[in-house]
Amino acid sequence: MEFEITKFIHVSCVLLSALFFFSRGIVMIRTPDFVGRLWVRRTAESIDTLLLFSGAGLVWITGELPWQEMWLATKLGALLLYILLGMAAFHWGKGRRVRIGFWMAAVVTYSYMISVALARSPWPF
Repeated sequence: MEFEITKFIHVSCVLLSALFFFSRGIVMIRTPDFVGRLWVRRTAESIDTLLLFSGAGLVWITGELPWQEMWLATKLGALLLYILLGMAAFHWGKGRRVRIGFWMAAVVTYSYMISVALARSPWPF
């Protein structure tokens, strides 16, 4: 029961995080200042924090550790890359084209991360 609830929370946060990230990118293209608003940042941080804790909960419950499971290590590496690309897209990138490029790279990385999780393989394609 504990596993199912934690997994439901995790998968729900994955979907919410993806939708919010994608939406922020679309809005950023038209209104760059929007993504810097406090409520936008706090919402993203809240979703991603719950996502992180539910992921850690799944690791705790299942006992699958990233250094023991190649697919999990790959997913964790993709997550770190996704975070860096997202930070570049929404905070560090200078210029509209650069930010859009980082955002698009983050979306591709996120898609890869999801496919790794679903296939439970570092080579999901």
